[in-house]
Amino acid sequence: MEFGQAAPEQEKTAIRAKPGELLARFPYEKDKVIFREGHDGTDAFVLESGRVGVFKNIDGKAVRLAVLEKGARFGEMAAITGERRSATTIALEHSVVVRISKSTIQQKMAACDPFIKALVAILINNLSRVNERYATTNKIAEKLLTDLKSANEKDKQDAETEAKAATTAGSTPGADGAAP
Repeated sequence: MEFGQAAPEQEKTAIRAKPGELLARFPYEKDKVIFREGHDGTDAFVLESGRVGVFKNIDGKAVRLAVLEKGARFGEMAAITGERRSATTIALEHSVVVRISKSTIQQKMAACDPFIKALVAILINNLSRVNERYATTNKIAEKLLTDLKSANEKDKQDAETEAKAATTAGSTPGADGAAP
């Protein structure tokens, strides 16, 4: 799967989550990239409508990690940790996402108890490891399926060759010229 291109200019509509807190709503058409793996993680998102696919690049191949539905939150890991995006997100159909700015997230995290901050860090680390493990397992499963298909094709060809040989041997006259 080839990752689509991000829309050059996203139509932006402001909405208010709470008094004084401004969030932005962005529509994405089908196959438009919301963010790319490896890019700086700035904002988190909430999927207001539509469906979004989450993909990880493994050896040049896009491996689907998840399909997000209305109400899903995504992009929060990089927004909280400041690390680069660990996956690419693509609108699977016309979708609207609400952006939560990195500064809003940082303000909320700064106000958290240190225990909660540590717990969030642990959860993010665990989720990162699960995503990596899933992507690796998916790659191994794909290889096994490909090998199995190849083996089945070879078995089928061998069976056809044997059937032709048996048919040919059955219609060939014996050594004395008589049919068997």
